[in-house]
Amino acid sequence: MRQLYHLHPKLAIRNYLLTAWIAAILSFCMGCSFNTIGNVGNTLLEAASDVNIFTDAEELQIGKAYVAQHERNVKIYTDPVVTNYINDLGQSLARHSKRNNIVYTFKVVNTKGINAYAIPGGFIYVHLDLIRAAKTESELAAVLGHEIGHIVGRHSMKRLTQVYGIEILKQLILDEDDSELQKFVTEILAAGLLFRYSRDHERESDFYGVQNVYDAGINPEGAAVFFETLRAKRGSEPSAIEKFLSTHPVPNERVLNVRNQISKLPPKSGLRTDSSRFQRIKRRIR
Repeated sequence: MRQLYHLHPKLAIRNYLLTAWIAAILSFCMGCSFNTIGNVGNTLLEAASDVNIFTDAEELQIGKAYVAQHERNVKIYTDPVVTNYINDLGQSLARHSKRNNIVYTFKVVNTKGINAYAIPGGFIYVHLDLIRAAKTESELAAVLGHEIGHIVGRHSMKRLTQVYGIEILKQLILDEDDSELQKFVTEILAAGLLFRYSRDHERESDFYGVQNVYDAGINPEGAAVFFETLRAKRGSEPSAIEKFLSTHPVPNERVLNVRNQISKLPPKSGLRTDSSRFQRIKRRIR
């Protein structure tokens, strides 16, 4: 983090703002017990991790700048049969998501390892190896639903707000000179900050994802099954899922949470577990 402050001297303002904010709140606790003050401090930290004041347009601005740099470093897979399928599946989920008022973009990345990730503004990337690892369409849909969940929860924007501070980010967004924003994006790209979600953010994204898949008419059991697939690969092919686990920790608690959520969903007929189109795609990229 010291490196980031060195690259952006203005970020020192964030320390002052945060200190002043906490001091102002704690001033109300004069005479309170230490437990009360501690509770207030914990509440402040929790609130700070869940703050986002940016509009969809501002989030898209950061997302586009990030994507422009990110795609110089990855190999985008361009087979139209595969990419059209992923886009169709992704768009069908996005339409049923809790944030369906923005445009989503789905792309396939020809990079080793099982992984998928979301970038602010609605940009979602899926590794070819993840498509290969999914046994059914419902498993793949569960992963896409989870990534859409990060967009729905605005988790990356909340993370950036927490790390950099509201005032600094607003200055970058509103600055007419695009060079400062480009420098900022270079920093967060190098540091990998967009994908360092909290456990609460991962839980929330799991919740949104399961609900999203179910609402789209796909069997949400695919989420739990895919977690189990990952656990099996963790023992037999740890290198294959190393990147996925670095940004998507899969403790037993998350599997239990997903199964608990699924058990409470009302019965729904016609939920799709697989499709012939998905199996054709798997054979095509095998």
